Amino acid sequence: MSRTVRHIVALVSLTVALPLTKAGERTYTYYDIFYFNCPSEGFTLLFDVNDLGVVVGGYMPERCGQAHGFIWSNGVMLDLDDTYDQGVLWAAAGISQAGVVIAEGFPYRVLVWRDGIITPQPVPPGCEAQHRPQAINGAGTMAVGTCDRDDSLELIVPAVYWIDEGTSLDLDLFDDLPFDATGEAHDVNDDGVVIGDVDGEHRSFIWQDGVLTEILNGLGGEGVHVWAINNHGLIVGIGHDGPAMSYDMNTGEMTALGSGTAHDVNDRGWASGADIIDLSASHAVLYKDGQVIDLHELVLGEHLVTTYDNAINNYGWIVGWGDDSMGRTHGWLLVPEYDKGDYDGDTDVDHQDFQHFQRCFAAEPYIDGTLHVGCSVFDFDDDVDLDLDDYAAFQSAFTGPAAPNNNPNGPG
Repeated sequence: MSRTVRHIVALVSLTVALPLTKAGERTYTYYDIFYFNCPSEGFTLLFDVNDLGVVVGGYMPERCGQAHGFIWSNGVMLDLDDTYDQGVLWAAAGISQAGVVIAEGFPYRVLVWRDGIITPQPVPPGCEAQHRPQAINGAGTMAVGTCDRDDSLELIVPAVYWIDEGTSLDLDLFDDLPFDATGEAHDVNDDGVVIGDVDGEHRSFIWQDGVLTEILNGLGGEGVHVWAINNHGLIVGIGHDGPAMSYDMNTGEMTALGSGTAHDVNDRGWASGADIIDLSASHAVLYKDGQVIDLHELVLGEHLVTTYDNAINNYGWIVGWGDDSMGRTHGWLLVPEYDKGDYDGDTDVDHQDFQHFQRCFAAEPYIDGTLHVGCSVFDFDDDVDLDLDDYAAFQSAFTGPAAPNNNPNGPG
């Protein structure tokens, strides 16, 4: 039986926030989200970040047993296992804009955390068990993952969950697949469009309004592997033989992004990914405006030996993980610093930015007493607080919507 949250566990990461570092023309603040509780297997993995900067992932607790899922916001961590009394909550995989979390628990259950209450999700028809939740859409109404099929049904069944309900996808479209092939749904957007693939076959699909369509490789090669879709129907992933690619389901156009693999894409079309450098080290990268920005080389390499991205929000905040020189795995968050007053980075200062100024003005400080994560963009006099002087400076910087709204699906 689920129970409500009764307390928050506040754990301080090994390193909090490090000084701003120039990355090309962009400046980032690096946050090391690492909970060093298990000396033998210390790790923290970050899987998703929403537009309010709330991060979800998994970490190894002090007793070095099963990993625990957690929510991180402004330096404070909530261990979700403390809210679940039916087993172990392994990892929080995705978070909606409204803060609804999709997670996996032991024994092999898909869980939804909502308003402090955890609810196990029903097993979809055609499935014997469900696991590996991948993502939840912005509305918090649909999530995706996979399930173990009912062998009495000759189906390959990625799982799609309408929250508190469930269904499975009949992949009979792939009529030449072996019987034991498995499918997995990787992402879902706010319109309920699902994307996924068939394991080991380099064949990917779009599922929309009950219709399944295969995504063919428009760059040459045997197939594609897709990872994410944004709210405009832009899908990212990798071709079977490379490179990282994007596919516009509205036009059918496939575009090469560069070397590596694109793992997530925001509503501006910026994609986060990873590339293998010198056949050994993984580097987190950003695919933006036709460029491939090596985030490891420019920012992350100062702190970690290898890095791997996992998600990007609509403001360009990126989360992932990486190994330090001692082999410990750290979760990390990169927050871009835009021009003063321009919280959303759309090159103007308007009413959308003012809504964030209000939120930042009233926000609790970060755990080391500094500004709330992301709010330094409003600290015009760089005195590490927000006051009436900053408000006056914001008014002076106000331009109105001089630039198009490049983030129509973000808050504000």
